[in-house]
Amino acid sequence: MHDMDFDHEHAQMTEADRAALARAIWEQETVELTTVGIDIGSSTSHLLFARVILQRQTQGLSSRFIVIDRHVVWRSPIRLTPFLPDGTIDAEALRVFIVNAYKEAGYKPDDIDSGAVILTGEAIKKKNARAIDEIFATEAGKFVCATAGHKLECTLAAHGSGAVALSRQRQSAILHVDVGGGTTKLALIDKGVIIGVMALRSAAGSSLRMRTAHGLASTILPR
Repeated sequence: MHDMDFDHEHAQMTEADRAALARAIWEQETVELTTVGIDIGSSTSHLLFARVILQRQTQGLSSRFIVIDRHVVWRSPIRLTPFLPDGTIDAEALRVFIVNAYKEAGYKPDDIDSGAVILTGEAIKKKNARAIDEIFATEAGKFVCATAGHKLECTLAAHGSGAVALSRQRQSAILHVDVGGGTTKLALIDKGVIIGVMALRSAAGSSLRMRTAHGLASTILPR
């Protein structure tokens, strides 16, 4: 009898009711976040906004969420990282760049659920990190600030350029070479797995930086 009552009630639901019920279930199991990622490097900096969808794992009413979808909403132009004459990052110029990026994208700080600031190269030096920290001090609860050492830079560049995916697709070995403003990073990839990384502080990187469009060159060398 209970089953029959349920079926009867379910049959009386309108399309709007069913849509509302589906949405309620979705909201219980799914989280949608507006995020911002800011990359501050030796030679260039840029920013992007993205929508990220997280979904609760189904096993045993788990409290762990996994990313099931993400898409970039807006990208800033790549700009030269501003430095003062003494070699310190110009935090005020960087702040203005970030504020203008928010305005152009149509976002306010309160619209952002979470964000990450990645510092690489010269930006990870103590005096520069301190200046950058001051920019995001009021947003401390929302932002994760990470310094990427040379090994992590190698890994990020290899994944970001698509070299890891290409190696996996071809089932081959690839040497990824990332020439930046202060260092050149190498990553050896075999069948989609990074098996070795190395960073060189090279003057050649600085001279090449002046001749590239965005201050960064990335090359994939197949075996």
